[in-house]
Formats: sequence, structure tokens, C-alpha cells
Amino acid sequence: MGASLLCTGALTSCGDQFQEEYPWMVGRQEDQDNEDESSAGRYDMDILERELKGALPYMINYSHAPDNSWAPHNYQYNRGNNIDNYCGYWTTSKGTFGFGGNLPTLYTYPNDYLGGPKDNAIFAQSYDALFYATDMVDQEGNPVGSKPYWRACALIIQSYTAMNVVNAYGACPLTDWRNRERNRTIQWEDGHEVYNQIVKDLDEAIATLKSTQPAKGELEKIELDPTKNLTIFDGDWRLWVKFANCIKLRMAMNLSRNFEDEAKALATAAINDEVGVLNETDTRDIAYYRPENNSWYFMCQTWGDLRLNANLESIMKHFNNPLLAVWFDVLGATVKDKLTGVPTSGEIAGMRAGIDMVGKNAGGRQDGAYGSFSCMQMQDFPMPFFKRTESIFLQAEAALRWGIGSRSVKELYETGIRLAMSDFNVEAGVIDEYLNQAGDMPAYDYVDFRDGQNNIKGRVTCDVKWNDNDSKELQLEKLITQKYIAVFPQCDAAWNDFRRTGYPRLFPPKQNGGMLGMDGKLEWQIRRIPLKEETNNAAEMAGLSAVLGFDQKDASQPIFWDTPYGDRVWGEIDPTSGLETPEPMPVPKNF
Repeated sequence: MGASLLCTGALTSCGDQFQEEYPWMVGRQEDQDNEDESSAGRYDMDILERELKGALPYMINYSHAPDNSWAPHNYQYNRGNNIDNYCGYWTTSKGTFGFGGNLPTLYTYPNDYLGGPKDNAIFAQSYDALFYATDMVDQEGNPVGSKPYWRACALIIQSYTAMNVVNAYGACPLTDWRNRERNRTIQWEDGHEVYNQIVKDLDEAIATLKSTQPAKGELEKIELDPTKNLTIFDGDWRLWVKFANCIKLRMAMNLSRNFEDEAKALATAAINDEVGVLNETDTRDIAYYRPENNSWYFMCQTWGDLRLNANLESIMKHFNNPLLAVWFDVLGATVKDKLTGVPTSGEIAGMRAGIDMVGKNAGGRQDGAYGSFSCMQMQDFPMPFFKRTESIFLQAEAALRWGIGSRSVKELYETGIRLAMSDFNVEAGVIDEYLNQAGDMPAYDYVDFRDGQNNIKGRVTCDVKWNDNDSKELQLEKLITQKYIAVFPQCDAAWNDFRRTGYPRLFPPKQNGGMLGMDGKLEWQIRRIPLKEETNNAAEMAGLSAVLGFDQKDASQPIFWDTPYGDRVWGEIDPTSGLETPEPMPVPKNF
């Protein structure tokens, strides 16, 4: 991207700034230097294939990766410092970095980490495949090949990214990004219209892959990582189709509250497709396997920028979920409450969102401060594009809402839980015991071992065992709450579910550090990510506000598929227990 993305110092505090002067760059500098229509990938199939292969990793980051790597800088900018926090999986454990504003776990605005995808590199990388792979000709106009399945793959890659951008920001300049537009003000498109275009694109891609059925060796040209001998889709065109159907199924559930007929039709098409969606019979998730350092491990253990969120800790402890100890380590040192002096050690400990860390030392793992709180301990955790568990729980919800599919809600619910655990070698007997937890399960109160002023009473009280006699609302709460654990660390899926259903019941952030629209609404929590307005993007921001129908700086406003449940009241402190007891979010009415 032209600007250095190296950390200052010895990798001690990162979160590097993407210093593009203009925020909607196409991405690759070489594309910008050669904007005429003579890019080599337009005429050379080998180059086109390498471009498309280069697009795949961008699906997790949305934007340009320095040196064509999966450096955690990009993940941190596009997810680690926003969606990962808002969904309740992680907490940013620093008050600020070497640049930019304060970061009380991202409830601040303007903030350098709320800028969204800083370029559309994924679209630049897949541009030639999208427009020229079918009936390609050389510079003299002679036919040199026709590979329509490359266009199909490009459509799926772009659809996945556009969906995630819409879900986070409410809109997406899909057409301009797709066309590598740079000669005028970027035009934002309504999120629902982008969803409709994505469905058309996925239908075309699915039909093309079914008709062409490309060979394993062909697909490995864009998938295979020779250094690991692994492919993202195992070279199987059916997995590409399943991925496309899973994208449609996730969108269907997002649409289920406000566009039920449309959602039901979309879910039916995805589940009943002859190839179908991901299931437990598939050998693995659609994920990038990076055993030498996934981004969460690196940001936790090397930079010290990320810690387990109190929400995930409390929910998993409520259910005695064995995966908590598999994924996360215990306190790196004895931690003393700064007011009472009570020491704690050997515990898995998460941090509350919305803590003002400005001027405080998060410290290292051995410092006894927040830096000692729990980190991801799995260095080889794969980075998922789509997990089988998500697909299974989505199918369960479609069956619960509309009776779609041939499998019962109970079967799918239990299958999703079993798969989530068996993937990490939890014994079958332990899984059975987990599934049979029934009856009274008191909420697990969160305790901040460093500062008891952040303590808060637990909120999740449902049990695990499936009961066909439960109300549909309670069944949905169980389903979404177990899904929340099972799809970890796929933050986008978890945040979508919380916004659209109200589940799982998450703690509000401790305080609002200046996020516009959030005063008095912290129980509601952030509904979309506002983009930082700069002097050079005023036209784009005005256009985004016009498309959204409200000031894009207002983080409390729901996007088109979201339905807020009314104003939230920030509660008082219980003088008896000392635990914060804000008025919880009203029970949502999903049925």
C-alpha cells in the first residue's frame, strides 16, 4: 500500500495504521500505476490464476495484506480492533497505540481502528478472473482459453467480502469496487440491494460450477499453498458450491426478522440444493490453516494487544464448557484487586469491554495487570472463512423457524455441539454429559480480578439439554447461545446473531468513551461500525449517510436487516453485592 506497516519497536505494541491518504484506494500499487486496460492477467491465464489465488486470503481481512502475507496487522485493523470486541469474543487490552485516539475497547469515535476496509484489494485481485476468464483472448484478439469457473470463484470471493462489509457498515460500494472505479466519488449502495446482487452472483457461480465441474488440479491452481500442501477447498468444486450456499444461508437468517418471506425462500434454496451446505460429513471447515501463528495468537502472545472478553468467559463457565481450557490459558501471574488486595491465580480470566485503559499499563503476561489476563493458547488455530458448525446451527434455526430441511432441530442442535467439541478432541462421554445439563443453571457472575468495580452479574441462565416442550423463544436462545460458542472465533457470525436476535445475553460495555449515539444506550450496544470522516472523504461519507438514511457517525442506528428493541437503561450499582446490575436488554420477540 505504499506506507510502511512495520511495528515500531520490537513487536511490543502494534495495530499499525494504514496510512493511505485517500481511504478507498483500489489496493495494489501496481494496479494504480498501470490503470490502462493492459494488465497482464487479462491476457495471460497463468497470471490470472495467480491473481485469483492471491485474492483468497483477503476474505478474512477485507483489505490489502502487506507483502502479500497474512500479517496480523490487517486482521487487527479490520476485525481484531472492532468486530472481535463488539461480538464479545475479545477485548483490546491497550488504552492506545503509538498513534491515533484512545481505545477504551473501541467505544470511541473518531477512532483510527473504525475505518473499515482501507482499499478494495480483493476486488482488484479477482478483477481479471471476473471479467476476462471466460473466452479470454490475447492482445491480438486470438482465443487463449475459456475457464468460466474462474469467474464463478471470483463471484463467490467477492460476494463473501461484500456480505461482510454490508453487515459491518450497513452499505457497500460493490459496483465501483468491482469495476476498480477511481475517477469519481465512490458510490455507496444500499445494503439490501447489495444482498440481492450477491444472491444473483452466487446463483450464477453455483450453476457454472455444477455445469463445468472443474478438476481438482485446476482448482488447486488457486488454492494450493505449496509450503503447507493444503488447499482451502481441497480442490473440490462441490465445496465451493457449499460455501456459496452457506453464504446465502447466513444472509437468510440475517433477513429473517424484517424480510421473512425473502429469507425463507433463500434458506430453502440453499439447504435443498442438490449439493447443499456444509455438514458434519465434510472433512473440515473452509478455513486457512496457518500453524505458524494465527492472528489471534500473535496479537495476544506477541503484541499483548488482545485478551479474552468477559462475555465469552462468563458464558462458557456457565455451561462448564470444556473448550474454554482448550482455547485459553490461565492468568500469567498472580493478579491482585487494586482496591481490596485480594490475590487470584490459576484462573481463566477475561476483560470487560468498555474499560478505560488510557494511562494504564496492560503489562506483559507476568506483570500482574491486565496483560496477565487470558490469551489464546492455540498457535495452530485455523482461521475460518466458514465453519461447519455455523452451517449446522443455521440449518437448525431454519428448521425451528420454518420447518425447512429433513433433519429435526434437536438433531442439528446436538450435532453442532458435538462437532464443535470433537474437532478439539473432547471425549464423547464428556460431550454427552454436557448435552444432558438440564434444569436450574444459575448465571455465572463476572469478576474482574484486577478491579472489582468492573464486576457484573451474569445473564445467561438457560440450560443445554434440548426440550421440545420449551417455547420457541427459549429454544432459539439455547440454539444461538450454543452457536455463539461453537462458531468461535468467527466474530462476524456471532455479532450478526446478537444484533438480530438479542442472543446470547451479553454484558454491556462498562462505559461509552465517546461513541456517537451510544449515550444512554449501552445496553443496546453498537449496531454498526461508523467510518471515520476525514477532510478528503467528505463526499463519500455524505453519500454513505444518504444511503443509510441517518448520520453514518451514529453507531446506535441499526442496519437494514437489524431490528432494535428500544432504548436501553444503564443501571445502578447494587449496594449489597457491589455487582453492577444494569437493567438488562428486554427479552426480544423473535416469534
